[in-house]
Amino acid sequence: MEHAGFQHQALIYEGADEYLAGTAPFLRAALQAGQPALVAVSKEREALLRGELGREADMLRFVRIEEVGRNPAAVIPLWRDFVDASKGRAARGVSELVGPDRGPAEMEECHRHEALLNPVFAEGRSWSLLCPYDACALSDDELEQAAGTHKLISREGRTEESAAFDAGFDCLAGELTPPRVRPDSVSFELTELSEVRRRVAAAAERAGMASSTVADLVTAASELAANSVMHGGGTGTLRLWRENGSLVAEVEDGGRIEDQLVGRLRPGLAQEGGRGLWLANQLCDLVQIRSSEAGTVVRLHVFARKLATDQHDAAYA
Repeated sequence: MEHAGFQHQALIYEGADEYLAGTAPFLRAALQAGQPALVAVSKEREALLRGELGREADMLRFVRIEEVGRNPAAVIPLWRDFVDASKGRAARGVSELVGPDRGPAEMEECHRHEALLNPVFAEGRSWSLLCPYDACALSDDELEQAAGTHKLISREGRTEESAAFDAGFDCLAGELTPPRVRPDSVSFELTELSEVRRRVAAAAERAGMASSTVADLVTAASELAANSVMHGGGTGTLRLWRENGSLVAEVEDGGRIEDQLVGRLRPGLAQEGGRGLWLANQLCDLVQIRSSEAGTVVRLHVFARKLATDQHDAAYA
């Protein structure tokens, strides 16, 4: 029987057999009940499921998590659109967002995304989301974090409520890992916004980005700097550096963000504010936001695959 409300469940599995034992019956139940089902997994996991489900797989909608979940902040709109399109019917989804191919910053944001799904769908329609976690590839700490962000945990054929589930997790709290190198840093106010754009463009060009990627990063950083001037006390600080081959642009100011979902929900036409961070999430590979009474830090990442050079850690002084 389908339970009312949002059922957020982590599947902890070891190997292909346990993966299929947890996911295939879950999806078959959706098909038998005539429920819409969306599967956001890797190419390899899709092949496993298609091999197990046979022709039934053609009745499911598959999307590649490498594409739709490149930036974890983009996944909430995916699931909101899916649930809205279900038109009141119960629905099911599978989402394997956390994987060993992600770096530490990405992993942290994946877990924060999982936590945010709970308030987003807390009072919405009834639907179930199953999130597989590979116990052979992930650390114990990663699995513990899954227990904190999912109300239900399935392992070895048993499903039970998670004693570690934290419904009130603050996704804007905490501090970002300090840069490994001393970054290029400049303070700015309204009259220096053009200097912010110039510095970001120069750093991106030196990193070998394509012109379109340069333009995307400049736009995202410019939006953040403008937010600092308008909402963050009139001033801010821009920092630029290279880390693990990726380019990082960070903007810090004295303002505070209260909305846990800032930048993750598509802004309405009449909405005031939030567009800059939404745009940054569309243009960058990863966006990290931390905010408290001490101020706000937003960090933009462009991953190494978009850079032509093979540098690793470097500042742009």
